[in-house]
Amino acid sequence: MITAFSTSHEIDHLDLYRAFLERETDCTGTVVIHHGRVKRPGKQVPDFTRVELNPLVKDVEARLTAIAHQAEERFKLNQVLIVHRLGTIGACDSVLLAIVSGTTRDRCFAACSWIVDEIKQEEFIALVEVA
Repeated sequence: MITAFSTSHEIDHLDLYRAFLERETDCTGTVVIHHGRVKRPGKQVPDFTRVELNPLVKDVEARLTAIAHQAEERFKLNQVLIVHRLGTIGACDSVLLAIVSGTTRDRCFAACSWIVDEIKQEEFIALVEVA
């Protein structure tokens, strides 16, 4: 199952994880979570006041969904969830939640890492640190 979306609201990672687990079957041996947060110092502005996450394309959900489908197929996953924040957020706020499940941990760890790397290329969501 694929779930992928962006939101301007806080990510309720515990509720999303609970719902993810409710959809799991006995075919799953591993669940891997990446909970990305905004950290200091920033890459462009070390002591930023806020971060702007701006879409660079009209359909961010389509891009996130495409990444989720690629990961599912490439790493033979049972389930993929990707949630990305948009808008204005601050230090320590959640920016990305990626959860994957599969039969083996090596595939799941590799898939989660691959998903994060694909998203961090900033081809469809720009991250701007504001002084």
